[in-house]
Amino acid sequence: MKIKTDFHLHTNDDRVDNIHHTAKELIDKAAANGFSALAITNHDTFTFSKSLKSIAEDCGILLIPGIEKTIHGKHVLILNASPGIEKIKNFKELKSAKKQDDLFIIAPHPFYPTGTCLRNKLLQNIELFDAIEFSYFYTKWFNFNKKAVQVARQYDLPLIGNSDCHLLEFFGICHSRLEVEATTQEDIFHAIKNKKIEIKSHPDTLQQLAKIILTMETSKVKKVWKKIRTEKQTTTKYLLDS
Repeated sequence: MKIKTDFHLHTNDDRVDNIHHTAKELIDKAAANGFSALAITNHDTFTFSKSLKSIAEDCGILLIPGIEKTIHGKHVLILNASPGIEKIKNFKELKSAKKQDDLFIIAPHPFYPTGTCLRNKLLQNIELFDAIEFSYFYTKWFNFNKKAVQVARQYDLPLIGNSDCHLLEFFGICHSRLEVEATTQEDIFHAIKNKKIEIKSHPDTLQQLAKIILTMETSKVKKVWKKIRTEKQTTTKYLLDS
């Protein structure tokens, strides 16, 4: 059977980006759109619990533990993760953890022109990766996924589409359909490794991309100002109490 999946998702538990929707709202949105498996992958934040897993199960969704970990300043998607993954500092430690904990590792938007994208670090550590992401962020006029497609072919790695959802209205804008025997983590990973994947995506309009970029950047600024105000209030309270 074919199932809809998205393994690159963010919620308001994210420590880096200012995201408004909750994990439950994301799960509800996914259920309404016929998704069967998800991974919440907040930046450097392990977001998974028995209660969240139960909420997803009640919606007919398998929730796979995940995180988008920053390693040497580069983003890496790690599935079948655990809280201890937050402590990983380098690719050597990631390699050890992958072997010990049977992690499933995806290279997110690897060749986009930002400092957090893997680029050469992907090629230098290619043996670590189980799949390469095909990102939602492209138009008819530019597509940084082209290099990802080339590298996937060169190293015989599967490509998987994800939405990198920061804004709930754009959830699932790019996703994958997997051919699986059952909706289990084991079958899902097996399907990806064996390239039983159909990527569902289409070029974004410039208006869509402009809205996504503007909203995300505005949210980042708001989060910084909120932190500054909180620290200022804490300092003022401390001075008044002293």
